Amino acid sequence: MSVLRSGARGRWLLDRGTPWLLLVPASVLVIVFLVGPFYYMGYTALTDLSFADPDRKGAFVGIDNFRRLFVEDDIFWASLGRTLRFVVAAVGIEFVLGFGLALLIHRSIRTPRAVLTLLMVPMMLAPVAVGLLWKLLLQGDFGMVTHYLRALGILSRDSSIFSDPALVMPAVIAIDVWQWTPFVTLVVLAGLMSLPREPFEAATMDGAGPWRQFRDVLLPLMRPIIALVLLLRVIDAFKEFDKVFILTGGGPGTVTELLAIYTYRVNFKNWDLGYGAAVAFMVYLMVLILCTIFYKAVYWRSNRPAGAS
Repeated sequence: MSVLRSGARGRWLLDRGTPWLLLVPASVLVIVFLVGPFYYMGYTALTDLSFADPDRKGAFVGIDNFRRLFVEDDIFWASLGRTLRFVVAAVGIEFVLGFGLALLIHRSIRTPRAVLTLLMVPMMLAPVAVGLLWKLLLQGDFGMVTHYLRALGILSRDSSIFSDPALVMPAVIAIDVWQWTPFVTLVVLAGLMSLPREPFEAATMDGAGPWRQFRDVLLPLMRPIIALVLLLRVIDAFKEFDKVFILTGGGPGTVTELLAIYTYRVNFKNWDLGYGAAVAFMVYLMVLILCTIFYKAVYWRSNRPAGAS
């Protein structure tokens, strides 16, 4: 009897304990690479730690860094404004172009493999490689794209895109659109190919034209896909760093100094680590708020009671 009980207990532990045991490696990775650094960032944000000032060795200062951030730091808010404009412009253009290309490929091209292969090239390049590539193409003296822009009369002979404050941010946005529009196209195209045919056939029988089908059938069915692609792109664009850093370094002046570049400058150029941690914490908090807003904006209808108008 005791042998049977021990065998049953062993099987019970195996059945109930194995799932928890399998979660241990992932839990350790999350703690080491996510919870640990986040805790250290939060703690450092409450200190005056600075490698540039020997008198600031990490003494606890409470919320002084956050008070300085909200009240005194106009550069932070200017960087935030530039980042929001960059996100709205880049992601908006990428979504419109990507959605249009996905519809065109889905409806007009029978075998889109070659087109999709070409589309994937920009998004498969590392952001640093994209930055170096376009920095060479738009170089003021021998850049190929700059040469053709001057030949067409779009760019004057004595001007350079990366030194002109009026042109540099549109150029950065255009490069981001070039790299990430294919991502939007691929995700939206996958969603279009997975849609059921019955709602469109029913709409056709009811006399709905292409625009009505697009507005009343296709867009509601594509809502989760649209939410996913916008959320991923907004998060990625909000923390854009490497490509812009390679292209302009935040210049000329601070015209392209996005929030991630400002955070880098505070932490690793000024070595003001306590205040830099407070800036990084605010960036994390803003991304979290954006994610929450997107989720509420997309899924609020599904949480409403049936029959609510």
